[in-house]
Amino acid sequence: MFALEGDAKEHPTAESAQRSLDEATRKLRSALPKAILIAADANGLKGILGLIEDTRDGIGSKQDFLVRLNPALQAPVGKRRVQAVCDEIVATANSFGLPARSLVVLAALSAALVPNGKSPAKGVLKFKSGYGSREAYNALADLRSLELLMHIFAIWPDQPVMLCTADKDLALFWAGLRASKFVHRAGSMTFEMDPAPLVPGISREQWLAWLKG
Repeated sequence: MFALEGDAKEHPTAESAQRSLDEATRKLRSALPKAILIAADANGLKGILGLIEDTRDGIGSKQDFLVRLNPALQAPVGKRRVQAVCDEIVATANSFGLPARSLVVLAALSAALVPNGKSPAKGVLKFKSGYGSREAYNALADLRSLELLMHIFAIWPDQPVMLCTADKDLALFWAGLRASKFVHRAGSMTFEMDPAPLVPGISREQWLAWLKG
């Protein structure tokens, strides 16, 4: 994940990904000398670069989505504005072809719905003054780590898997998703979720309406 995200708030190049992979490998071998490292070689780098290319176009539209919404979500959303802001989020998502159940759209809705800006999604998305594509990329790289985790759960359901992170907001967002029943079939992954803690006050009917677009 470290090499996949990069350190420049943009898609890593082959050279920067190699440097990050080497750095991560050194640190892991120092901290866990008996650990068996997977994908720490040339094949690992090839896989990282493949993931970067596979997700590049999707991340681009999500970056535009977040930058567009920054003015509305930078400050906590007052109770009177919640419905209008949520409608704006869903409309903006539709304009970029993003489904409401995608993690980035759900995170934006959560940032608007949780009172006083206290949703962990707010910390994940990192809205602020001067928010641009680089800040959006940084947020999306974190969400991509959760998407990859879900794919791993689906592809290898019998394997014990853990994502280690020091990002409290990302961990709380994951817990709030209450995602389950990961299935990988015909090259795609499906899952169920019950994100009620992240979208307080939203009825099942409203949630289903958003999902239908």
